[in-house]
Amino acid sequence: MNSSTELSRPLKLLIITSSGGGGLLQAAIAKEQQAKVDNPHIDIIKKDVLKDWVGKRFGQFCTSSYNKAQQKGDVKSITFYCQSQRIFDVMCWPLIFVQTLNVLFRENIDQVIDTQNLCTSAILKAIRFFNYKKSKKIVLEKIIVDLPTNKATHFFAPIKRLSKKDKTVLRLKTIPPLLEDHQTLDHFWQENCGLSNHEIHYEDFNVRQSFKKLQSKPRQATDQIISLHCKDRLEMEAILTASQKGNMTAEMKDLTLCFTIPKNMKVITILLGSQPANSATVNYVKGFIELAKNHKKEPISLFVFCKEFNLHKNSLFKRVLQCVQDEKEYPSSFSVIPFSFQSDDVIATLFHRSCLTCSRSGGQTAMELMAVSTGEIWVHSEAKGKHPSQKELLAGIPNWESESAVYLQKMMGAKIVTPDTFLPHAEKALFKNP
Repeated sequence: MNSSTELSRPLKLLIITSSGGGGLLQAAIAKEQQAKVDNPHIDIIKKDVLKDWVGKRFGQFCTSSYNKAQQKGDVKSITFYCQSQRIFDVMCWPLIFVQTLNVLFRENIDQVIDTQNLCTSAILKAIRFFNYKKSKKIVLEKIIVDLPTNKATHFFAPIKRLSKKDKTVLRLKTIPPLLEDHQTLDHFWQENCGLSNHEIHYEDFNVRQSFKKLQSKPRQATDQIISLHCKDRLEMEAILTASQKGNMTAEMKDLTLCFTIPKNMKVITILLGSQPANSATVNYVKGFIELAKNHKKEPISLFVFCKEFNLHKNSLFKRVLQCVQDEKEYPSSFSVIPFSFQSDDVIATLFHRSCLTCSRSGGQTAMELMAVSTGEIWVHSEAKGKHPSQKELLAGIPNWESESAVYLQKMMGAKIVTPDTFLPHAEKALFKNP
């Protein structure tokens, strides 16, 4: 390629992500959207480490194992998979090095953004070799998707082990970290990454454009429409079956249900990750139904994320629907609205309108809530018992997410709850505040 052609061609951006977590994929989408805003002509190539680079069978095994542990709320298994990351990195280092190198040379890449935590060393070595051969100065823009805390070792530990030469082509991008007492920014980054604070590139919340549009905006005191997109008529009928047992109605437009939310309605959203903990979600729904029985004059809508839609006996969607159908003394002012995967504009609107949101403390969801939430933020814990201590609540949250929960507590006044402990918090948040 001659120099004039090189100058005239669109900038080529490689975004590396991983299906090992919904937040990693969402962060990649956020970067892709922002890149197109900044440069509409940019040419973007996206690669998924697990799906595209390590082989279909092994990648699928890793993804499905992790997802099943998330759905079961199995903290021990989630912790085990995260602690196995270093073994994965060693095993897959040669393959990821070669795969990265192939894309860099084949596409003649100009910029690289990485939103995942696997094989950082292999990717950096490939970039250094590519730079040497092509006389380029590409760096790896590493996006810390999770909240920067001392427990975010799945991102930080591989960075700390990098050679000095590898670190010269690394640009670490993040929001300000959670510091312990008497800890400085320099100490935090030296301890966790072997970098000084001036080598860190701080940026605003890495959220999708729908969240940016609502960022820091107050909730409007007007009626609002929330539109849920369905894959077929069966899903529409299932959602309506649940919602219409309360007093909630929706306008149907093709495969979209448009719910009008009155300005005085209390809105609750339960979204326990891209792979929601099934039993916990069902128990929250049951608890809110009981709460609504004691406040029959209060209009309340409960939006519940149920992953993909199906009505198999043990599917989350079916179980939530069954909770509503089986309740004989159902309060007419209370509506449960189960929903499947939705676009980011729907989730952003829900987070912004909700009086309270119950979620896991994964970094991407946490940042989205920090950007747009106008209500109370709850973090779900798998702790058991009626009166768990703070230590027990944190032990019920996997690895780095437990300290992310503390981050949300300190920065946003979040509360850590379980299906056994949330009712007093709900009473205060929904009915005792002006």
